[in-house]
Amino acid sequence: MAPLHCTALVTRSQSCASHAMPLRRGDLIKGDARGGLGRISGVRQHPEGGNTAQEFQPDGANPEAAGLTPEQCAFEKDVLPLVGTTDPFGSASFNLNPLLLETIRMSDLFWDLAEVTTFSRMVDWIYYRVQYATPWVPGTHKAAKATGMQSELRGVCNAGTPGDSYIALLKLFIMRLTRPQIKFMLEHPDSPFIRVLALLYLRIGMTDGYKELWSWCAPYLNDKEEFMIDGTPATKTTVGEFVRRILTDQDYFGDRLPRMPVMVGRQIAANLKRLDAGEAPVPIDGTEPAGVPPPPSAPPPPPGAPPGAPMSYLEKLRAEASAEAAHARIAQKRAEIALLEDKVRGLKRRIGEAEAAGA
Repeated sequence: MAPLHCTALVTRSQSCASHAMPLRRGDLIKGDARGGLGRISGVRQHPEGGNTAQEFQPDGANPEAAGLTPEQCAFEKDVLPLVGTTDPFGSASFNLNPLLLETIRMSDLFWDLAEVTTFSRMVDWIYYRVQYATPWVPGTHKAAKATGMQSELRGVCNAGTPGDSYIALLKLFIMRLTRPQIKFMLEHPDSPFIRVLALLYLRIGMTDGYKELWSWCAPYLNDKEEFMIDGTPATKTTVGEFVRRILTDQDYFGDRLPRMPVMVGRQIAANLKRLDAGEAPVPIDGTEPAGVPPPPSAPPPPPGAPPGAPMSYLEKLRAEASAEAAHARIAQKRAEIALLEDKVRGLKRRIGEAEAAGA
């Protein structure tokens, strides 16, 4: 990626004219004394990097008459609503990690994608380009902050390089996919990464409390198509196992998936148990599933406090911090259990394949 101070939007007049056509990396030149804007300022003014929503057909248009398939003939009324989160500067963030989002916006590849303006071309781009489904290019991201003398002042950063899959994901969010287009990607026969990006589009960007997430993902829980999440054999899995993972685990290769409402998460976990037991799942409505005790409504009082005594502000902070630490430990254990379960399922599958081959 180019140094932060080396590139800029050409002039204010040209940036205003860019609303009529997509911005390209060629529109960025080296900043100089003529008043050019730096790359960061350019990202602030154009956080979409010249990428725009796809062109929608007028209501009543006939796809067949125009020789278009349903996914090519997009109607705005069919757009899946997305979450309305924003970054500190008021631009749409689509529930993405702020550091990852900023790094994607700074990348040349994201600005180059402005030249891809149709859904069909974007699917082709994913087919030829995306070879892993991680937020960062494998091996480039470090969770620990950079240390050393004045690391932050000197601009030392070990965030890593944003992965092609998440760059494409932000592009898809900006394009505003319709439900038929998402369905088309979920059932695409040519590349598992096209399907995986559709699943991440739903898991990260969906609004309305994720109540639709189960109905979208459940049909693919038993999908046996294999792929490698980060492009290495160590992360080989199936689409079905991947669906189960993003439904039950927030940790995702150096990133955190958005937190689902507690009741929706409980209902999804209950449905997975029903499926494992051979029972039929129930619809997700965001209410408490039957037979599951509700969580405590308030953190316990500090040790030694008399019953019913009001808690001071500091005592409340300590109690909440203790409860959050306990929840974090529980989430970590659940993630470890889910990882072990994935490994067990993978071993069982390989044993079964070996036995079938030997027979």
